[in-house]
Amino acid sequence: MDGASPALLRKVLVVDDEQDLADMAAALLAAHGLEVVVAYSGHVAMQMLADDKDIDAVFSDVVMPGMTGLQMADAIREMYPKVKVVLASGYTVPSLLANRERPYLYTPKPYKIDTVVALLRT
Repeated sequence: MDGASPALLRKVLVVDDEQDLADMAAALLAAHGLEVVVAYSGHVAMQMLADDKDIDAVFSDVVMPGMTGLQMADAIREMYPKVKVVLASGYTVPSLLANRERPYLYTPKPYKIDTVVALLRT
């Protein structure tokens, strides 16, 4: 398949080094009818994207050890341009995201799952 349009969002990869938060986000997104897979690091997420061509979008924390959400988002844009990326953080100020070469969809933590779903489907 050539990649899904945003309206046909099916499978989301949730990435957060805090396992409880990742699992909660996954459960909430699944309750909205999405198929969800979880990675607890950016490096694992990149491997999952390489192995699973059905992933349409990534919802990721920004502040993570090893590979940050921003580093991962840049890599995803380069390697998988059809995969939508939505970032979330309790620490990152949106202005840090605004001055980047490639802007990213963003929601502050704590977020409302309806907001995340709306961003994923835009």
